[in-house]
Amino acid sequence: MASEDTKSGSEHVAYFRDAFNKEIKDCKDSVDTRDVERLMNDAEYATLFLNWSKSDEDAVNLAVKCLKWRLTKKVNDLTIENIGEEAFKAGHLFLLGQSKKGSRILHFRTGMLDKKDRERSMNLLIFWLERIQRKEPGELITFIMDTTGTSMRNSDMAFTTFIIECFTTYFPSMLERIIIYNLPTLLNSIWKLVSKMLSAEQREATVLCGKEGLKQYIDVENLPESMGGKVNFEYSFPPFPDDLDNDQ
Repeated sequence: MASEDTKSGSEHVAYFRDAFNKEIKDCKDSVDTRDVERLMNDAEYATLFLNWSKSDEDAVNLAVKCLKWRLTKKVNDLTIENIGEEAFKAGHLFLLGQSKKGSRILHFRTGMLDKKDRERSMNLLIFWLERIQRKEPGELITFIMDTTGTSMRNSDMAFTTFIIECFTTYFPSMLERIIIYNLPTLLNSIWKLVSKMLSAEQREATVLCGKEGLKQYIDVENLPESMGGKVNFEYSFPPFPDDLDNDQ
């Protein structure tokens, strides 16, 4: 999505910041001051909302909604320690390879999760998206939701919806595509329910596919062997098995 306004970059950001401040002047306790400071001082962060919205008004409303959510989720305070190091060692989430369009690929092995750990799984996803967006603001990612091993016992419609909302609302200008990979046939009915709750834009950004369909979006040189690719990948932590923390 892109803003309709034709102001120059600096003018546009200044206009957006002024409108945002007016919008939250009576509800400043509902946002984290660290996020407000970031929005006011980091032009790249402010631009994410402008680029993701159809109008300036939409961008302001999105920023207010996002910053309120960030406070409720305590995004700025999420750490490996308070999420739990064992969650990172389990290898549910990792970066590996690039899509055909050149975006990083974030893999999420949702088939390994348990419903009772939903809150921790949400925090784990938030941590990763925050880590990526702070390191590479404005860069898109392809998100593979690997449902291999999922059963009715651990399928979670609410969590699937949460994943999509993260990309469409809470981490703007980040998503190239969500790929729901290897969805078991018995869960098709659940996906149909989820898809009905999505906007047209959310549905357009989401695809379902198996090994062959995956090659339409990602070359085999960038896929692990388990997905029909050529990469011999074995997850380990610590440290993170990627180059995101390397000096640019």
